[in-house]
Amino acid sequence: MNRLMTRLTLAALATAVALGGIAPSAAQTVQFTPLGVECGPAFFPRLCVVDMSGDGQTLLFQDRLWTADGQVLMIGAPPSGYYEVTALSDDGSTVVGNIYVTDGPLAPHLEAAIWLGGSDWRSLGYLPGSGPCGDNLTSAFDVSGDGSKVVGLAWLEPDCATTAHGFQWTEETGMEDLGAIVDGRASRGNAISADGNVIAGWSDAPFGTRLGAQIRNGGAWEWITPDGEPIQAGEALAVNSDGSILVGGGYFDNSVMSPGAPAYEPWLWSEATGLIHLGGVKGLRGAVIDGQHYANDVSDDGSVVIGFDTLFNLGERWAFIWTKTGGIRMLQDYVRQFTDAATKAKICTAQRGPYQPCSKWDFATPSAISNDGKIIVGTGRNPAGNWEAFKITLP
Repeated sequence: MNRLMTRLTLAALATAVALGGIAPSAAQTVQFTPLGVECGPAFFPRLCVVDMSGDGQTLLFQDRLWTADGQVLMIGAPPSGYYEVTALSDDGSTVVGNIYVTDGPLAPHLEAAIWLGGSDWRSLGYLPGSGPCGDNLTSAFDVSGDGSKVVGLAWLEPDCATTAHGFQWTEETGMEDLGAIVDGRASRGNAISADGNVIAGWSDAPFGTRLGAQIRNGGAWEWITPDGEPIQAGEALAVNSDGSILVGGGYFDNSVMSPGAPAYEPWLWSEATGLIHLGGVKGLRGAVIDGQHYANDVSDDGSVVIGFDTLFNLGERWAFIWTKTGGIRMLQDYVRQFTDAATKAKICTAQRGPYQPCSKWDFATPSAISNDGKIIVGTGRNPAGNWEAFKITLP
């Protein structure tokens, strides 16, 4: 037993457990850092910071890259004038996203691409015989740790005639169709492990419900929980570096027929634990728990999960953190509990009345967590009422 434990009385220990774990010592307080990068008025959700390298040292914003050696590289638009960034490789070397293509036989459309620096982009192409659905043809969602493999979604035929499948792209093979579990239904690759061996996402059930799915070591899609089972996993949104742990949203337990049965909850899956649900948070609605929860990143050892709760996908979001020792909590309440008094005064309490405004910081969408689970980046509402990127450093 360590010295901290021996100093705690039984009463203090009980209080700490009730609050979700034992607080770090005074020398190990949680640090909160506004990053000064804004991306507009805080109305509908936006991501000021999109992703982060595995070591937490390189940050990807909507229009720039902060590198580990202190450089700021501005991301320029292609000739069409439009782009969006979606992911950063684990080593910080490769940015992927989508660009608007205005030339060629299928133009104009959005196409998955790799940023080459400045205003230079490399389009990743599309599947043979495919065509855009509206202006969407292919979309990049994630990239492997060394930038060599990209995953996402590709439409199969023009004018939305059929459906879309997940794809993977490499330099050697180009874009490949990952198929789907049910013929005629859709799939999507949302995330890929740093080693490139596991793809996580979803594949539709026969009637269109998105069920969490994965591809392991070059195989085919497999549902995390088979269609028709009483416990279901919605789409997988993130995977750790070696592919051993997946997290996502949309956990359902239809085996418990009661108002309190788990529904729309975040989940974690590993071969060791199977599928487990992570619970729900109250958001900024007083005692009401009625949103949909999405776990969107996980530390390599699975001890820390981040995500957000949204009220029926209508726009508002509230960031949460789940730890193996403390369970699920609103991120800003977790930070307030374990930080110093000066920092605590800058952050709103999440447990307040329904829609009660606050002129301090509210955390909305955490984007990424470092591999060691120590650094979290995300987007929140700052005291001026704008979206701004932030960083949280755990002890």
